[in-house]
Amino acid sequence: MITSFGPGYHASTGRTVDSAAYDQWVGRWSRLFVPSVMSAARIAPGQRILDVSTGTGEAAALALPILGQSGLLVGADIAPAMLEAARKRLHNPGFQPIAADGQALPFKDGSFDAVMCQLGLQFFPDPARGLAEFRRVLRPGGSAAVCVISTPDRAPMWGLLAEALGRRVPEQRHVLNLSFSLSDQHRLEALFKDTGFDDFRVEREQRQDVIESFEEYWRPIEAGTGSIPQTYLSLEAEQRRAVREEVKAELSRFGSGGKLALSVEMLIGSGRAQSGLASAATSAHKEPRSPAEIGASDDCAKMGVDDSFLDPRALEILLCPISKGPLEFDPIAGELISRSAALAFPIRNSIPILLADEARKIDR
Repeated sequence: MITSFGPGYHASTGRTVDSAAYDQWVGRWSRLFVPSVMSAARIAPGQRILDVSTGTGEAAALALPILGQSGLLVGADIAPAMLEAARKRLHNPGFQPIAADGQALPFKDGSFDAVMCQLGLQFFPDPARGLAEFRRVLRPGGSAAVCVISTPDRAPMWGLLAEALGRRVPEQRHVLNLSFSLSDQHRLEALFKDTGFDDFRVEREQRQDVIESFEEYWRPIEAGTGSIPQTYLSLEAEQRRAVREEVKAELSRFGSGGKLALSVEMLIGSGRAQSGLASAATSAHKEPRSPAEIGASDDCAKMGVDDSFLDPRALEILLCPISKGPLEFDPIAGELISRSAALAFPIRNSIPILLADEARKIDR
């Protein structure tokens, strides 16, 4: 029986994310490309940055020291469990996690100096819609950069297992191949062009790392963190053994002295927001705030850094992801209220959960 994939495909529905397994399965490779993504996004001190699909905070951990104390990094992810892991890992007041759908970002136009998305865009149901949202929340002249996985043969640590599973559960091939869905350089370039970016480009980069043994490689797969490992765990025991032996045999060509020397190729796409498309709402962090927004920010500031604290700088750029209308902060209920949509969004462990399926109905 195939697993029920949770938000972001990190863990099955109702399960927590094993952050250590995630780091071994994805993080160890992802972090090798973060410096290139930050460079493409033109990250600089004092900026306000949006990190979409922030996961366990791999890119955020490297970007925060660059931003310094005056900067702010908003980490958005559709999976609240991943944001919990990022928050615990980073322990940085300049990091504000927010649960959000990358295709319906809950931020005002022109709110950020840069947007980066590390290994997330390929999982979006509509990548063009996601990039259009990245463009919308950028200030004029701001930059966006994304990193996506190349073809399965150029990412054997994931590709070999995905192919072995696809032959056994063909009905899951669409999920297994999402990791490689944006491996076409020309398609990625076209997405940046069609969503209104200037100076767009896509470059291929390759990195290598050494895994101490096949057992070390296989351990996070058995933990089931990620869509490909989850599909593996859905198999019967005999099929799992067969898949393991098949992948082990295929990976042996990368082995030496019991270790595995593996290379992975990524595509790094970037572009700048066209100044001519700026709206009246751009540079939202420089606009005068309304009395309601000032009250909300002041209420947050009075809370200190307890479990219900929100960074006022993040709160003042938030909007309802459904109606795109303003949000009010209710410090007693610990919710963000959208009168226009008649919805209340919860705040859990300092994380606003701005997801449609997490909201509750309220009276207008």
